[in-house]
Amino acid sequence: MTLPDATAREPEFSIVVPLYNTTPFLLQEMVASVQLQTHGDWELVLVDDASPDEHTRETARACAAEDARIVLIELTENRGIAEASNAGIDASSGRFVALLDHDDTLDPRALALVHRAIADGTDIDYVYTDQDVMTDKGHYRIPFAKPEWSPERMLGQMFTSHLSVFRRSLLAEIGPFDTTYNGSQDHDLVLRFTERARGIAHVPEVLYHWRAVPGSTALNGSEKSYAWAAGVAAVTAAVDRRGIDADVSFGPNFGTYAIRHRLAPAVTISVIVAADAGTPRLDALLSSIDADEAADQVVEIIVAVPEGRDPGPLPRRSGRAPVVVVSAPSSERTRLLQEAAVGARGDVLVLISEHVSSLPSNALTLIAGALGEPDVAFAGGRIVFPDHTVKHAGYRRSRNHLRDAFRGWPAGADSTYGALTVNREVTAISSEFAAIDRSAFESVGGFSPSLDGYCAELDLSSKLRSHRHRVLTLCEPVVVSDDTSIPVDELPKAQVKTISRRWGWKGVDPFTP
Repeated sequence: MTLPDATAREPEFSIVVPLYNTTPFLLQEMVASVQLQTHGDWELVLVDDASPDEHTRETARACAAEDARIVLIELTENRGIAEASNAGIDASSGRFVALLDHDDTLDPRALALVHRAIADGTDIDYVYTDQDVMTDKGHYRIPFAKPEWSPERMLGQMFTSHLSVFRRSLLAEIGPFDTTYNGSQDHDLVLRFTERARGIAHVPEVLYHWRAVPGSTALNGSEKSYAWAAGVAAVTAAVDRRGIDADVSFGPNFGTYAIRHRLAPAVTISVIVAADAGTPRLDALLSSIDADEAADQVVEIIVAVPEGRDPGPLPRRSGRAPVVVVSAPSSERTRLLQEAAVGARGDVLVLISEHVSSLPSNALTLIAGALGEPDVAFAGGRIVFPDHTVKHAGYRRSRNHLRDAFRGWPAGADSTYGALTVNREVTAISSEFAAIDRSAFESVGGFSPSLDGYCAELDLSSKLRSHRHRVLTLCEPVVVSDDTSIPVDELPKAQVKTISRRWGWKGVDPFTP
């Protein structure tokens, strides 16, 4: 390990740690984990928040006396974690500020790998790493393999958490921790910071060990339920700043937030239906569309049926959108949808398979409303089987496979670190029930005629993301599909070659590792 000149005034990293009645041996472990960093260009700023426990102050003083890189600030009155952290940031001098809790520890490689991410990136202002939980016995468990930067998931959950590293100059511009959001002050800060950050980097390595002790959210989130209410307020403020028309409320689990989009009254919808079910069921589906709260914004329903199939009479309620039936030389869903979308005139195309048995009354509002967010062009709803287990909540790509990430999970279940309970960016989504911006769909050429099924959906999503559009999977609306068939495990080799040639094929999904 190389150490910098102790007289250097601007280290690369300032590690800020607020202290309050910290158990001495835990404080010593935390400090030792910083001193063991293989990248030595750092300072450690300890801020004692007027701890009543003299042992905490004595231990902090001893640590600072033994290492010139450790700075100790002793506050004369208790200010709380947000203001104590702000005092540490104000006293720091590093080009980047890293946040570390008083009883947690860093992997020895943490700063070295963050340094590499900054050096290898372009204008990186924010870096986050993976983490795990450390038990009181010193065992590591529940590793959190975080996604690549996912602004939608950040609205639904403070997923970057630890280790978080901020460029100091931008931190000075956007302002310090806001005590209005005490308990979720870190979520508010990251929301504000990433709105301005030029570059964001993720280091996919477990470099932070979050200690589970009584009273810690790492052990039991309900012990800090006040933080949840503060989180709702922080996310609501972010939604308002970004001009997103949505309601924010508590999510299904502690620390998660439900974002329910509204649909602007001026937006028009073309509903595109693929008649791909073995048993015709268009009547029930059309009735659900007519009963939707956004039915008045539907300008047309276009149904694509395979050649030779008689769609039968499709009676319409007075005043509702007309139904147009087109014939297609295929029974495969994406090819049917592509045929039906030609000439559609709505601002938004809502894609629906005939296998979808019915829609909740706010389905069109929620699915099409999500496209009102900046850069979002493609959004899919939660699809469940009749037994209410998950059929689709976004695809996960790995090697030569593309799978439904949480297929078979109970529809109301959580997943490790909440991926199944929040809206989030994904690699690709199913066209069985989704909404897509018509102009974006047309600009990338829609579904490729040389691909079908999973490959066609992956290709469309990839084309959109290559044009800097975002692709989302939503927790709501939830629709039921009667298609219980399971696609073959291997994708067609010829189509995989096409996908590989166009987009490459990485071994780990960036959004659902």
